[in-house]
Amino acid sequence: MFPFISAFAQVGGIIIDKITLTRRQVSVRVFVPILFLFLFLLTALLFPFLGEISTQIFETRYLLLFVGMILAATIWNIFYYQGVQAEKVHEFELIVMFQPLLTILLATIFLKGERNLHIEIAATVAAIFLIIAHIKKDHLEMTLGGYKLVLAVIFMSIELILIKLLLEIFSPVAIYCVRTGILFVFFFLLYHPQINKVANQNIGLILSSATLGTVQMISKFYGFQQYGVVYTSLILILSPILVYIISTVLLHEKLKFRTVLSAIVILGCILYATLAGE
Repeated sequence: MFPFISAFAQVGGIIIDKITLTRRQVSVRVFVPILFLFLFLLTALLFPFLGEISTQIFETRYLLLFVGMILAATIWNIFYYQGVQAEKVHEFELIVMFQPLLTILLATIFLKGERNLHIEIAATVAAIFLIIAHIKKDHLEMTLGGYKLVLAVIFMSIELILIKLLLEIFSPVAIYCVRTGILFVFFFLLYHPQINKVANQNIGLILSSATLGTVQMISKFYGFQQYGVVYTSLILILSPILVYIISTVLLHEKLKFRTVLSAIVILGCILYATLAGE
């Protein structure tokens, strides 16, 4: 259930982020610090009930993993939101959809507990069909925003592997609370946003994004704990398909056959992995 909750929350978050950064033209330098402030505050509310941190955090191995996670998270967030603001929705989706495939490959290589052949095959097939469904000739030209998104995808996947390892000593709520708190301080000092000049409507959009982001990430981390990185990433492959379908419905455009076919294949892969991976 957690991976599905994360997938649907991710869909809403992507749409709200795009509206806030493009249509409302909120600067990344303002958007990111406020977003992380809300992410931290929302997660801090849950910490007394669901937050747990083992004393093993002071061991060298876990300290290095933690520092690596913070560095990876900082890098991909900088490039991600710059890319979101610069790229059109479909170019953005095309690049970001490589992230589940890269995460699956890294998890298979570096996480021994993730090596389930049935789930690996299903996840790889689903990711490939997702990419095929969206590739067009005019999407193959890379802009500066596109390169930033590629870097974001790489560091995003690296961070998820580190988080999986850190979940041995952190609860999902604890690791996300600490992570977002540190990133808020960093981005606030980096960008010095004038929060008092942001319109209330834009604050509301950022708070909505933060709420969905909190649900998405904590659910994803619980998914990592209960089902593993590969299976959870497989479920999250649904998100770009759902975004595409929703944007098509809102814009009254005709659904393409290969998109429908990809959705069917992805759902089939999820069903296969769920039944065969048990």
